[in-house]
Amino acid sequence: MAFQLFGACLAGAIVGRWLDARLHLERPLFAVFLTIFFLFAALYSIYRQLLKD
Repeated sequence: MAFQLFGACLAGAIVGRWLDARLHLERPLFAVFLTIFFLFAALYSIYRQLLKD
C-alpha cells in the first residue's frame, strides 16, 4: 500500500511537471493539483481494497 501511494504521488508530480513545462507556466499548478488528485485517487483505491478483504 505504501508503494501504491508513493507511485501515485510520483506519477502525479511527473505528469504535472511535464504539463507545466509544456505550457510554460511559472508556478507548478498542474504538478501540485495532479499530485493531490492522484493521492486521493490512490487513497480511495486502497479504501476499496480494504473493504473487499
